[in-house]
Amino acid sequence: MAYQNPISKTASSSSIESVRNEEHTNCFCGRRARLCTSWTLKNPGRRFFSCATPKESNGCHFFQWFEEEFCGRSLDVITHLNHRRIYLEKKLKLVEENLAKSIEKKIVLKAERKVLIEGRMKLEAEKKKLKKAVEVVFVC
Repeated sequence: MAYQNPISKTASSSSIESVRNEEHTNCFCGRRARLCTSWTLKNPGRRFFSCATPKESNGCHFFQWFEEEFCGRSLDVITHLNHRRIYLEKKLKLVEENLAKSIEKKIVLKAERKVLIEGRMKLEAEKKKLKKAVEVVFVC
């Protein structure tokens, strides 16, 4: 059975063609503009065209909204997912901070352990010396 594109079942071919034609907008540089998606809280899921050359490389700063209608439910879902992403990013930051603190504590504890082990070794050496001294006293 051949694969059928689900878009072709739900949308007319003329609307698909108009989207395909819109996706080939050129920027001021003459290059094909990139079609991007906004993830800001003000424009969640809204698509736009921008210059394909990165701003750091002195692109032409082309910007144009890609006007595509969303149903209200789509906007609600996108907004919810955007809020969820922000919440998870904050939670991740807290986890990373706690991890960094734990790593610092581990370093301090390792240093303290090393000092304690060295102290124990010194006490063991002193114990051996005292034991020999006691044996010498008993022998005499």
